[in-house]
Amino acid sequence: MSYKLRYSQEALDDMDRMWSEVWEASQDFDIADKYLDDLRARIRMKTDFPKSGSPLSYMGEFTGIYMVFFKEYIAFYRIRADIVEVSRVLFARSDYMKTLFGRSEYIMKEDDTPNPLLRKK
Repeated sequence: MSYKLRYSQEALDDMDRMWSEVWEASQDFDIADKYLDDLRARIRMKTDFPKSGSPLSYMGEFTGIYMVFFKEYIAFYRIRADIVEVSRVLFARSDYMKTLFGRSEYIMKEDDTPNPLLRKK
């Protein structure tokens, strides 16, 4: 079964920004176009095997989000019925956990500190 592919408006905006960044670095429209086309082709492959993406966990739990790694970017998608829905395409070295969930997985509140000697009283 082949799934349909849908992009959120945020994902489309992210890809526009990505195209602009690649064009800015290369000063070549063809390179920027190919970069985006190759990313879309990589994502499109997930319509045949949607669970073949890397599962994303947050705070130790699977989020229902899968990832597609492509060069300097990561596409994030969910499987909804017969649709692969791409929600975001973010720079891999960004704090994408904070962008997706509102905070970084690795930032702990003081009370969450595993070492009780480091907790504030």
